[in-house]
Amino acid sequence: MNRKRITSIDVAQYAGVSTSAVSRTYSAPGKVSASTRARVLAAADALGYRPNQLARALVNSGRQGSGIVAVVMGEFDNPFQPWMFGLLTQALQQQGRVPMLVHVTEQCDIRARLQQALSWQVEAAIISAGSLSQEATERCLELALPMVLMGREDKRETVTAVLSDNRMAGELAAEYLGTQGLTQLAYIGGRQDGQASLERLAGFRSGLIQRGLSAPVVMENRDYAYHSGYQAMSRLLREHPDIEGVFCACDALAFGALDALRLNGGQVCQVVGCDDTPQAAWEGYRLTTVRQPVEQLVAQTIHHLKQVLDGNSPTGTTVRMTPTLIVR
Repeated sequence: MNRKRITSIDVAQYAGVSTSAVSRTYSAPGKVSASTRARVLAAADALGYRPNQLARALVNSGRQGSGIVAVVMGEFDNPFQPWMFGLLTQALQQQGRVPMLVHVTEQCDIRARLQQALSWQVEAAIISAGSLSQEATERCLELALPMVLMGREDKRETVTAVLSDNRMAGELAAEYLGTQGLTQLAYIGGRQDGQASLERLAGFRSGLIQRGLSAPVVMENRDYAYHSGYQAMSRLLREHPDIEGVFCACDALAFGALDALRLNGGQVCQVVGCDDTPQAAWEGYRLTTVRQPVEQLVAQTIHHLKQVLDGNSPTGTTVRMTPTLIVR
């Protein structure tokens, strides 16, 4: 059954007031009497009326934006992304903003996808650049929008970026594996143009060398997905059967590596992840990992987004948060 969309005109007729009184009830409640407001709200409740917040925001766009914040992400087969998106969504909604997911893939027309989002009068953007290619990130930086980057710096120093201290994450993994008495070590990386993966490798390699250990065997991947970790560990078992410990650029890669060990070799090998996603604590994995302070990353991102919108954010600021090792 088709139901007629209830408008402010219907509410005005039901309440016996003018349409301008209905509009002021929602946009400027102090400009209508208490009795008029009560009648309008009662009529709206009876009819099931919901005001068009987007239309109201656009009418007032000279004073306020739409409240819509685009959250641009890729690689949703990595559990870190939906986890972070959930936290970002909650934080934005607590500020009265409306998050809009813009899912960018390697196959999509990136410019068309971004322009489609802009057609909804997006006010600002949070770019989860750690999950995007460098090319996709560059396309995002072309947008004429207030924005904050997460997971990757803007080398031109025009946009504020919030990310973990990835080099420290690698150093923590090297310290842990080194204290376990392991000497034959490897690194399973993420996307080859990923700043996080490259920095974690640099910290891991430096930490091992500082302890008098050999540089790790490096297994490169095109992404941060579970299946890439599985395939990389399977190759390690075939080509480097003496490997004793592996540091993975993210938990998803580590989950794949652990399953490859279980199913393909049964070899004893210590695996360390990076992220501390909720799945890392699952009984089937109990993964030792380097925790990204995701709640702090989100809080800093929201803080700097507000500063950008208010015109108070220093250009090109980079904020790095401190990771910690979680042993399981």
